[in-house]
Formats: sequence, structure tokens, C-alpha cells
Amino acid sequence: MENRCFIIMPPGEPGGYPQGHFNLVYDYVIVPACRAAGYWPSRSGSTTYNDPLDVVKEIIDSEIVLCDLSATNSNGLYGLAVRHALDLPVTLVKDMKTLTLFDTSDFGLIEYDESLRIDTVQKAVEILSEALKKAVENKKERHALLQRLTIGLPQVSAQTMVETTISSSTETTDQTILEERQKPKEHLLPKISPLPDYVGDPLTEEEIEKLKKGDFLFHLNHGKGKVNFIKNTGKDKLTSIQFDAGPKLLVVAVSDYFRKIEE
Repeated sequence: MENRCFIIMPPGEPGGYPQGHFNLVYDYVIVPACRAAGYWPSRSGSTTYNDPLDVVKEIIDSEIVLCDLSATNSNGLYGLAVRHALDLPVTLVKDMKTLTLFDTSDFGLIEYDESLRIDTVQKAVEILSEALKKAVENKKERHALLQRLTIGLPQVSAQTMVETTISSSTETTDQTILEERQKPKEHLLPKISPLPDYVGDPLTEEEIEKLKKGDFLFHLNHGKGKVNFIKNTGKDKLTSIQFDAGPKLLVVAVSDYFRKIEE
């Protein structure tokens, strides 16, 4: 299936977590983030494989792989190793209580609050959906580590390098056009675009404070919505918004996702 995101979650029921915890993480954080990014989520363990190598094929063939390293998930580390070795897009997440086992500064590790409070879940979904899209968009032809080690690069003589340089300099425009045509087409599902004429700038903190029942706003994924009710939870505004697809319970915050509607 095109646009498939293979999800590697901690297997079974790890100690120190309530029953079914990672099912909730999958349903409330992972799946919404994948859908917002334009991918179909496919969870490891949901399919029975006749051959152990079939799961490796799944890891390689998927357009993007998301590894949840919570509870020191060794399966997630294996998935990361396979994708990284083959220079394929991969996104890493973990909960805040799991210790980081290695330097993740080059991997863009995303953390989520294991309490799964609605305000933290919403923020995690937005951040994770953007990370999934960027992981594919920012993919380089070769990984920096592989370039540095020249892994997989054929050994060539100086004469061959000169001939290759001369040949490259004489490539025609027709060849360039052919290469452009052969590039894979973009399959990602964008946010609502183009935006309707009545959609304005992102909501400011002042505008959020003035929101009341009956007001209209625009969400980049859900479209135009009407505020049903607002409940203040500390510094956040928990808001029920009626969209065409049905009501959504969201925390309205300063974000590119929430836009004002011009009069």
C-alpha cells in the first residue's frame, strides 16, 4: 500500500505501565499523527508472518517507519538500525519516563507525555505529524555516515572519474527532463489547501482568550467549526468545536493549525 507508515510499538504489556497503555498511545497519538501527515498506519504485531524475514521486508518496503522506543523497545531499535543502514526515512518517539539509551541528537527524537492528557496528546499529534512529513521531505540521496565511510560506493580509478566528469558535463537538456519525469510523484496528503478566502492568520493568545460559545474558527485539518463550549483547564482552553465531520474536543492554543475567520 502506498503512503504506508510501519509502526513498531513496544510488544506485549511492559512492566510499569497500565494494561493496554500502548494501545491507547497508538490510537490517540500515533494513528492521528499518521493520518494528519497523509500516511496509512500499519502496526507491527497486527499481522502474522510465515517467515521472520517478512517483517524485515515490511520495515524496508514502507515509505516511512515510526519506532516507539518507550520501555526500552528493542524491536524499535532494530527497526531504526535497518532503516538507518539503508538510508531510509525513520521517525523516533518515546515517552518521557523512558531513559534515552543513546545519543539521539541526529535522529530528531520526539517525546510524549505518558499520562496521555488531552492537552499533551493534541500537541504530540501535531509535532509528530510534522516530523513524519519532514523525515521524507528531507531525505538525502545518501546518508552522511554512509558518505563519510564510502559504504556501498564502487571503487573507481582516477581515469574513470575524469571520464565520468566529462560525460556529466555534456549531458543534454532532454536527459534532465527525462530524469525529472522519472522522479517519484508526491503522494502526501496536504492540509486543507488552498485555504478558503475567508481564512485569516493564526489565532493569537489575545484572540484565543476572547473566544466564546458560538464563535467560528478554522482548523487546517478539520475545516470551519463552531465553538460549542469552552472550559478553562489552568492555562489551557479545552474547547468543543462542531465541524462538518462532527464535534472535536481540542485544546485551542497558539498554533498554525488554528486560524481566525475574516468577517
